[in-house]
Amino acid sequence: MTHFGQKLRQLRKNRGLTLAALSSSAGITKGYLSKIEHSPEPPVFSTLHSLVSILGADIGELLSPNKTVETSPNIEIQEPGGVEWQKSGKLGGYSYLPLLPTYRNKYLSPFLMHIPRGSTDFFKHDGEEFLHIMGGRVDLEYENRTYPLAQGASVYLDSRIRHRFHNRDKKTATVLAVNFVYRRF
Repeated sequence: MTHFGQKLRQLRKNRGLTLAALSSSAGITKGYLSKIEHSPEPPVFSTLHSLVSILGADIGELLSPNKTVETSPNIEIQEPGGVEWQKSGKLGGYSYLPLLPTYRNKYLSPFLMHIPRGSTDFFKHDGEEFLHIMGGRVDLEYENRTYPLAQGASVYLDSRIRHRFHNRDKKTATVLAVNFVYRRF
């Protein structure tokens, strides 16, 4: 079975891009992209989103197969169990669950995040982001300030500014995140 990194490498080659060209466009090092292409697990969501946007692909093409309900081109329904939780990599500090089977031609990217005890890496990506704390508590580090967020709290932020989460509790926090990407590559 083909793993995540192999799918990414094949997609990059199908688009005629070198490691250097894709890594430069994504704002990551060639070495880091090579590491991603050799990993069975996807990178942090912001990096993944950037890569698929540049490749003109869809996250669903690279992650596990999805079950969808065929209806019309104007609606998309995700059946329960159609996607699997994805680890953000060894250093990401969280896992995520895409809430749609495809993100192609959509400006909104909804997903759930599980944030265990500890800190995530910093995120910085195009667009705006809505967050809702569904369970647990996290601190959001944003613009050199820390915002404590308890279950039920919501945040709307400019995701082009570096941000990350700290979970100081033993309980894993669950966050609904919806990214709005207004720029297409």
